[in-house]
Amino acid sequence: APLLRRCLSTEAGEEVSDRKKREKRLIWRAKCRGWLELDVLMGTFTEKNITSFDDAKLDMLEEILELENPDLIKWFTGQAPVPEELMENQVMKELMQYVKSDHGSGIHDK
Repeated sequence: APLLRRCLSTEAGEEVSDRKKREKRLIWRAKCRGWLELDVLMGTFTEKNITSFDDAKLDMLEEILELENPDLIKWFTGQAPVPEELMENQVMKELMQYVKSDHGSGIHDK
């Protein structure tokens, strides 16, 4: 039955459905990292921007969500520079700009 349903549904409708599922999953991953500062920062950034991201940017966001929390905190607080190859990721650039614009010089580790 699922195969028949898939064949009968429009491709565009299926894409929207798959996209919405992916967006929800990525928002959940951004908001539920287990570190309050990252949950708020990354969750808010993702919610504000995800609907404007194309598939390539969703892939870039997913790459960022795979990174370790301690590294992200160091980069966001300015304790360590973001690796150059990571700054080639357009979403990481936007996230770093968001951190700086929303939190001055970055978030501060208390």
